[in-house]
Amino acid sequence: MREVTGSVAAALPKAAAVFAARGLDGTRMEDIVDATGVPRPTLYYYFSSKEEILAWLLRSLLSDLAVDVAYIVGRDEPARDRLGAIIAAYLQLFADHRDLCAVLLTDLGRITRIPVLADATWAAFHEPVRKLLDDGEHDGSLCGTDDDLTASAIYGAVTMVGLHHILTGKPVDPPAMSQRLDHLILHGLTPAPERTIR
Repeated sequence: MREVTGSVAAALPKAAAVFAARGLDGTRMEDIVDATGVPRPTLYYYFSSKEEILAWLLRSLLSDLAVDVAYIVGRDEPARDRLGAIIAAYLQLFADHRDLCAVLLTDLGRITRIPVLADATWAAFHEPVRKLLDDGEHDGSLCGTDDDLTASAIYGAVTMVGLHHILTGKPVDPPAMSQRLDHLILHGLTPAPERTIR
């Protein structure tokens, strides 16, 4: 696949609504041409298939997330606070890109088997979260964990909450949702200790 730049790159996000409405199987290249205004020969110059177009859209999304997450990871704050900010940034992706995220609901199994997307997900979310979990153990803001398992669990929790809101048509409110998820992840379901009455 060739590098996509300029007007083609700017037009391609319009295809997300088509993929969301029709799914990967129901989308034709002609639908993408109609939605984006990019001529068929130009699409085929850059992409060999509609699967490659969808992969490009998702990889672009993950690339933007990776930039946001890298900035958050580099901040001079306790790891626990940075983890909360990453959860909010990831949920913001669902709020800003509902159509593209909706495609994940119908084609998640196929999408997750695309190696370049698995690598991009690892780089944008898993690896930075693993680093924060390790940082948190050292700065005392988080307890020691199996970093791989915990990063995967956090990724799964945030992903499913975002997708659930898209599936049910509820608005995605990243600050409120991230606060609730942050509390669940950091405190679990254990009830608060009862106050001693004097």
